[in-house]
Amino acid sequence: MKIIDRIENRVAKDKYLGTSELNDILRDEIVQLLAENNTKDVEDFIVTTPADGLPMIIMVVGVNGVGKTTTIGKLANQFKKQGKKVLLGAGDTFRAAAVDQLKIWAEE
Repeated sequence: MKIIDRIENRVAKDKYLGTSELNDILRDEIVQLLAENNTKDVEDFIVTTPADGLPMIIMVVGVNGVGKTTTIGKLANQFKKQGKKVLLGAGDTFRAAAVDQLKIWAEE
């Protein structure tokens, strides 16, 4: 939605001539949005756990190919660095290798 809003605002302000120019605007806005939200592994990554000591559950949902498994592995790594216990579970019903891939990322 951010990309669409940004493109609508830019097209209304700058006007465009055709599809190729719109494609350039789209590409430019995506690059700018990614640069603004540049996420790197952060050493001081901190998540507060529930005060009552109960386990915290994080559910990751997204379409195919967006990096869910990679992100889960990175989150698990950050939690382990903080001395937290981590339990991973894969619930991908469409990809049999999801569990194997999750194991690899968890070990890394």
